[in-house]
Amino acid sequence: MSQSQTGSLANRGRTAFKLGALVLLGTTALFYVTGCLCGMNAGYGKKLGSLSDDQWEFTECLYFSAITLTTIGYTDLLGTEQCVVYRDANGRYRWESSTDAHTSEEGYDKASEELFADFTPWTRTLTTLVAIIGITFFLYVIAQVTSFFVEGQYQEIAAANRAQKQIKRFTNHMILCGGGGNGRTVLEQAQKEGVNCVVIDLDNGVIRELRQKHPTIACLNRDATDVKSLEAAAVDRARGVVSVMSDDRANLVTTVTARQLSPSVRIVSRCVREQSNRQLQYAGADSVVNTAKLIGLRIASELIRPTMVEFLEIILGHDDAQDLVISGIHLQEKDAGRTLESLPMDEIDGVVIVAFRRGEIYTFNPANDALLLENDELIMLGTQETISQLSQAIAVSPASPAHETVPEQQLGQPADTATAVDGAPADAGLELHGHFIICGAGGVGRTIAAELFATRRTCVCIDNDTEALDEFRSALPEVQVIEDEPYSPDALAKANIRGARGLATILASDRDNLVVVVTAMQANPSIRVLSVVTDDADHLRLQRAGAETLCPAKIGGRRMASELLRPTAATVLDRMLASSGAVRFEAVAVSDGTELAGMSLAKADLFARTGLRVLAIRKPGQESFIIRPAPKTELDPGTILIVTGPAAEITKLVSLAGDWA
Repeated sequence: MSQSQTGSLANRGRTAFKLGALVLLGTTALFYVTGCLCGMNAGYGKKLGSLSDDQWEFTECLYFSAITLTTIGYTDLLGTEQCVVYRDANGRYRWESSTDAHTSEEGYDKASEELFADFTPWTRTLTTLVAIIGITFFLYVIAQVTSFFVEGQYQEIAAANRAQKQIKRFTNHMILCGGGGNGRTVLEQAQKEGVNCVVIDLDNGVIRELRQKHPTIACLNRDATDVKSLEAAAVDRARGVVSVMSDDRANLVTTVTARQLSPSVRIVSRCVREQSNRQLQYAGADSVVNTAKLIGLRIASELIRPTMVEFLEIILGHDDAQDLVISGIHLQEKDAGRTLESLPMDEIDGVVIVAFRRGEIYTFNPANDALLLENDELIMLGTQETISQLSQAIAVSPASPAHETVPEQQLGQPADTATAVDGAPADAGLELHGHFIICGAGGVGRTIAAELFATRRTCVCIDNDTEALDEFRSALPEVQVIEDEPYSPDALAKANIRGARGLATILASDRDNLVVVVTAMQANPSIRVLSVVTDDADHLRLQRAGAETLCPAKIGGRRMASELLRPTAATVLDRMLASSGAVRFEAVAVSDGTELAGMSLAKADLFARTGLRVLAIRKPGQESFIIRPAPKTELDPGTILIVTGPAAEITKLVSLAGDWA
């Protein structure tokens, strides 16, 4: 039962009880005072208080008040209107009345034929009023009970009880704190993986909607920051906690509480402001996802490397086009001193080693002669089946001869040590052509611009928010800006919309984004436009206008789900896709007439020429990627290469192959 439900039900019960007690005691006191003054059965013509036996005691008044309020037994007391009294020789009395007749017995003589009225007119009026009050009170109680069922509170309480029973059976489940847009995406991904989920949210409407849409999950209408809420969700038995609330403070408190209750549970937290990142990590979060930064990176990647984004979605399990995963295996003692080239890679097709990890240090694109140590983790790309086969082959392969331990710096290429790709500062007077336009200078816009600049793409930002533009200029002084309405035709003309390669609109309003899309497509029908969308109802409108839409809630939710369900893959891809990293993932397309067109992989020898390793390729007209293609594979025009290696060498491959993919 939720706290709000419990409170509502308890308040109603207390109110009804207090009101009932007040009415009962009040009417009892009223009858007692009246009875003491005149006697409740005083007849016509009798003086007030003349009959002591007609004066009721308090208990009699309480009884009479109760039966009058409930409208039962009233006639039993009020029904004697005409009474004939009989008396025998010994002074004993008998009577007969109009409502309670007795046959005159032998030996009794009629003593009186007087008519008696049980109640005076005042007493009749009083009891009638009390009866009406009683009826009103019970109608109130009935109304409360009816609303309890009609408003669905009974069903909600029953659902809460079922959720508690479900949680008692859960182990290794996921606790989702926040059932909004991001949370629902996390929930969908978890259900897709077959992971049991417990959702905690204080909004009763959100909980009710989730129960209707996902009847198999356990929903708790509670405050996720409360210790008792996480205890009720069995955090001590959970595999992970994902906090996706829109308030960084709430996420921080939830993180601290979860870490206190379960030191070993994996915690993934959403971060709205960049300043809260370190706080959340210090509080105990294993992974912090900055949704604004993530969306910016995703939009930038969609603009400049859409094929790489598609490949990423497949690896993270967000696209069912192909069964590809990134996974790791730990080496045993017998494998210490072994080189990468000594591993039985040739025995298994469709799997490739992209990195290995030693402690917290990742070595990406390692050299073939790199030596491995015990407990090193090999990070591999392939299907679940091929990775399992390679793991078994390594386990049964003979141990390597003893080697001296090599220094850390000789182990292939260390992670994140090479110089990042430097962008060329944009000349204020540079004529814009083949560039990208960013509509919106907020946090997401700055992230997009930084990523484009780091990969040597020219871009220009349009916004009419002076404060946001000042922050933009401070962070990226090399990037050109235009202070104007982003949806203004004049502003887009200044940004040379006709010569632009792509446009991203990330304004807060879906309506404003729609206006930007329509204006841009009118000026340049061939331009590629990406737009964020917050309302599901606006997806279709933006797509009809010509834009490709991205939902921030889905992007953030999927990423946080991956951080919990596939932490190795998420970490590896994060580092390799970062523009500032020494080693990157990239997608390059082979164009007709270029040096690589028609050449085999063996003849191209890209590793020797560029230091780049080909992880996968996709042949023209095919949808699936081929992992670790054979050396004899020919690079037909239109072939897409997924490569990894030094970021500075990517541009060299582009010059050999033709274009980015």
